[in-house]
Amino acid sequence: MAVGEAAAVAPRSDEPRVEAAGGARPRALDAGELAWLGLLPCAVLVVAAIVLLGPPLGRLVLPRSGLTFWPSNADLPSPEPTEQARFLLALTGPLLLTGFVALGLRGRWALAPAASAALTRAAQLAALAFVVVCHVVQVRHVFRLAVFTASERAVYFTPSTLAAAAVLAGALATAAASAGVRRRAAALRRDRRGLRVASAAVALLATAIWLLPAINFEGTIVSANAVIVNHFPYWLDEVFAVLDGRPPLVGYAAQYGSLWPYPVAAAMELLGVGVGAFTVTVAAISAGAMLAVYATFRRVAGGSLGGLLLFLPFLATSFFMMEGPFANRYAISNLFGTFPLRYAGPLLLLWLAARQLGGAAPRRARWLFAAAGLVVMNNVEFGLPALGATVAALLWSAGRPTWGAIRRLGIEALIGLVAAWLLVSALTLAVAGSLPHLDLLVRYSRLFAVAGWGMLPMSPTLGTSTIIYLTYVAALGAATVRAANRAPDRLLTGLLAWSGVFGLGIGSYYMGRSHPEVLTNMFCAWALSVTLLCVLAVRAIAAHPPRRPTLPEAACLFGFGVLVCSLAQAPTPWSQVSRLRRAGLHVYGHPVGETFVDAHTRPGEAVALLIPLGHRVAYNAGIVDVTPYTGGNSMPTVDQFEEMLRALEAAGGRKVFLDVSREAPELPDALAGRGYVERARERFGMAEFARAERRA
Repeated sequence: MAVGEAAAVAPRSDEPRVEAAGGARPRALDAGELAWLGLLPCAVLVVAAIVLLGPPLGRLVLPRSGLTFWPSNADLPSPEPTEQARFLLALTGPLLLTGFVALGLRGRWALAPAASAALTRAAQLAALAFVVVCHVVQVRHVFRLAVFTASERAVYFTPSTLAAAAVLAGALATAAASAGVRRRAAALRRDRRGLRVASAAVALLATAIWLLPAINFEGTIVSANAVIVNHFPYWLDEVFAVLDGRPPLVGYAAQYGSLWPYPVAAAMELLGVGVGAFTVTVAAISAGAMLAVYATFRRVAGGSLGGLLLFLPFLATSFFMMEGPFANRYAISNLFGTFPLRYAGPLLLLWLAARQLGGAAPRRARWLFAAAGLVVMNNVEFGLPALGATVAALLWSAGRPTWGAIRRLGIEALIGLVAAWLLVSALTLAVAGSLPHLDLLVRYSRLFAVAGWGMLPMSPTLGTSTIIYLTYVAALGAATVRAANRAPDRLLTGLLAWSGVFGLGIGSYYMGRSHPEVLTNMFCAWALSVTLLCVLAVRAIAAHPPRRPTLPEAACLFGFGVLVCSLAQAPTPWSQVSRLRRAGLHVYGHPVGETFVDAHTRPGEAVALLIPLGHRVAYNAGIVDVTPYTGGNSMPTVDQFEEMLRALEAAGGRKVFLDVSREAPELPDALAGRGYVERARERFGMAEFARAERRA
């Protein structure tokens, strides 16, 4: 585990000035000292609030969903109002620390240098000890989850990885302190054209290699990792909902991305509507998002080579492999619900924010907020944290903002968000003749977060997730200290704030469904904060080469060493070529049930298909599937069933198709109670229900 990176809340701006013995007079504390001195008191207050206020706050703030689940699903919802309230209270920790620093600077709190140095060191040691405890708890914890079948324990980084990370941290510290290395690094920062081209080519090639496991075709997808095969119909059906005329935000509630399916569908119209066109298109979007991060790191490092050295470990950790085999992996790179449907928008927004902080276009904040609005309207779970991160980046990079500056920023944000809504409205009007239905954005958030569908309790309470949380606190704390000190590099200050707020915000995703594999979905955001903190540590070491790295600086380098070790998971191109040559059955081109549906419908007819890949079946058969979801498995509540029937009746449809062997057993009786009778059934369980004709 990346022991200690959470300890780097804010590298101290300078060393304590120790006066001659017997004459040490109190002096005003600087921002870095205040951050460390406030760390433990703020942590105690937050923990007390979490323990004492979590249950009543959960009952007060998080109401019951009001959704009714089918009796066969009644044991699956597990609402977590107390856990969610405690997560919200945990988010106040960084803000409390920021307020402590601001209050201390305004009050010019003073302390003797020796006392300040001792208390600072004690806080650093306590933070490091806590991180070690979290790691030990993680590796010793035995999971008792029925859905966790890979292992009884989840160890994300092995002892050999930690040992290698320590060696890498030492080498990096030595290099940063070396005058010769610094001279050569300064020479390389003169970004010649050849170096820029070569670095960009390596970044592109590395990204392509890491994304090879994401590529599949009609004949290979059935042989992909079992987890990918199980998830794939949901990702693909969101795109076919667009092609079928029931696009997200109008007639379909997307679970992963409400806007990305539009350009993917357009690309598939040009390239073909097969699995290959889909996987190549979404992999290209992931590649674009990753190359945007490379461009961001180029700005942070001040050159192409430095940006590349920061980017490669970030890339490897972001596409962390969760399950083997090595050549046919289950990883973030081919988990399309995470990359690109959730992450691509925020990472592109990060790049735009970096450009503005660096003085490039877009120069007006309104355009940045317009992009943020699009990210929110694609997926609120990651979009709202990205919007908050953008606000934080602009505020923290401004030093100590005035109320006037905050008001102007608010106006720019309002203009940008309205522009985003107008753009999406123009899109949905052009495609479906309707304004976007914004309630569809939170349909699954209500189902999962409020009603508790698929939620799992956090286990263990302390562990790797706690270390990741503390890393975000470190990033935001470092940004706060830099803002208070008016550090000249506002780009790094702003990006530290961006990464901290974004990581804290998307933590709600893991907090809700606290599955060990879901935590790896957070690694991309965590790697961003670790990389930026490493840059901060290297600069501090290079600025004071004679001294040894401080504990926070060493922790940051160690964390980056852990990211570097993820490069060992790189897929080999030849193994991916071999995988793609092994063709199997074509099950997604013409999904199960398509022949039956085609035989019992007429072209252009509106029907409801409660089957996997129903929208692709409808597209192939030339009919319209009015179901606002991906089959019956995405509709665990009676409310969704009623919504589907209303959509069917509004479209003039009279038929419902479902697989009675797979869907909720209550559905046939529920259909009968609403006037639908079974007209036909095939031997595999596919059945047609039609609404009975009303007699005059």
